[in-house]
Amino acid sequence: MTAALLRPDAVPRPPSRQRALVVAAALGVGTGLVSSLPSPLPDLRFDDLDILINARTIPLHAGIVFGALIGGLAWLWTNRDPAKCLLTVALVLAGWLAAINTASDVIMGVTSSELFGTAQGAKANREAVGWLLGGVVAGGVGAGLTAFGIGIPAQAIRRTRAWALIVATGMVFGCLLYAAVRLDTLLILFVPWQAAVAASIALGLTAPKA
Repeated sequence: MTAALLRPDAVPRPPSRQRALVVAAALGVGTGLVSSLPSPLPDLRFDDLDILINARTIPLHAGIVFGALIGGLAWLWTNRDPAKCLLTVALVLAGWLAAINTASDVIMGVTSSELFGTAQGAKANREAVGWLLGGVVAGGVGAGLTAFGIGIPAQAIRRTRAWALIVATGMVFGCLLYAAVRLDTLLILFVPWQAAVAASIALGLTAPKA
């Protein structure tokens, strides 16, 4: 049965809603754990953005493995068109890169502002707000491009309720960026965020048609 479902000419369909939710969340935990490992890829520096990709704090392989997961779910459960599934992977990776850039811009903007004035502790408060706000906005950006990517092969994700849930989930769990930075471990961010976003995608794919 499993081998038949993996055939390129098989008609893809998601499992039951409960099973799809469990499978997607479990796979999201797996990719989150892999994403938290030291990057096996060489460092890439984007001088214009002042961002170092593949450093311990910004591993490029996090976007690659999560993109592969979402593209794989699209292929297994929605559409066997290789071009559409590969485009999904590319857009999820683009979402990861966009989230990095967005978080950096928001954090720098808040910390360099005059928020809280010049009172004692104002800088620390600005940094805290910057990381929290940066995580929320970046989480929404990353989840939004992820939803757009899987929406290409999966028509069910194009419904407002489906993609809105994915974006909202990314924003909520993006708050964990602050805790991840404070505790110096990406595990706190990557595992819950990827598991939750993958689960929200599963909910969208298996939602009853109106």
